[in-house]
Amino acid sequence: MRLGRCMLIGLLATSLVAAKTTAQSVEVTELEVEQVLSSQQVHNQVSSLRAYYNRSDFDSLESHLTQIPPLQQEAVRSQLIDHATAFGELDQAKADWLEAQTARMPAFNVVEQGDGYLVTKSAFHYGAKARSLVIRWQQQLLVQQMIEQAEGGELQLSQWLTGDIHTQTTRRDIFLAQLPELSEMAVDVLAEQFTSDSKLVWLPDNAVIAAVAAASGDEGVYHLLWRRRSDQYSLAELNRLAELAPQPTATKQLMAATINPTLKLQAYRALITLKPLPVATRDFLSDKLSEVDDGELVAAELVRSGYLDWLEHLASVSRNQVLQNNFRSAVAQLP
Repeated sequence: MRLGRCMLIGLLATSLVAAKTTAQSVEVTELEVEQVLSSQQVHNQVSSLRAYYNRSDFDSLESHLTQIPPLQQEAVRSQLIDHATAFGELDQAKADWLEAQTARMPAFNVVEQGDGYLVTKSAFHYGAKARSLVIRWQQQLLVQQMIEQAEGGELQLSQWLTGDIHTQTTRRDIFLAQLPELSEMAVDVLAEQFTSDSKLVWLPDNAVIAAVAAASGDEGVYHLLWRRRSDQYSLAELNRLAELAPQPTATKQLMAATINPTLKLQAYRALITLKPLPVATRDFLSDKLSEVDDGELVAAELVRSGYLDWLEHLASVSRNQVLQNNFRSAVAQLP
């Protein structure tokens, strides 16, 4: 096995050297490229070599490829990449061979005449296609790894979501896409990490926290979400909860979200617009009217939503000076 891999590396290296030596010296026309790609000889060669690709016999594949004249060889490689795209399934050997194709220097160039300028480009563009296949396969492996670790209770989010910005974003998006498919037990284990692993406080955005909060309903995760700086993800979760209200769990989290300075106005409005006001919501808003921090805001929103009579009644029966001041301030804002 090791000998075979060494032979493959040697053959790939030979191919790369050959390509590099001709990369700047061989110029062909678009017509020549079209003709070689559509030639029966190239089609026959591709048909005979596809089997080597299918069974990942790249020693034999490269051996045959190096015996083909350079221009035809590039056309065959290009069509083999097209076959790889159609074939779909990859393994490590296929991924290694495709990655090697992305590293090949262009052996043939086409020069295009522009408006007063010349543009030189590669005659064959299979490298980008090969790279795309490898990236897609790597992401599929990452998805499988994430699901297996999550279901086994071994996915440590503070470690899995580390890396450079590109890696973090890729892994975050994979996690968000797969979270709805995880079992309830796996989700609960993940939710617990947000109250036990302090490193998760430093996530760059609220996407993962909001998603886990929504999936688990865990109050600890929600508490962390509302304490963090708000962004599009926490706002989206607030809007989702507003759509679910007056369900008790949604209403409870709307009340909890009022601790967030940026989200509090929308949270209060979502609560106040419930018709009729649930008892728990009426009690919550009544208590808030007696607070210095949010009382005036709540009073103004209640008046704006048609609760002037109720607010006036509360002020008349209460001896709380703060509530009465908030009532007067809200009435003063009436047109």
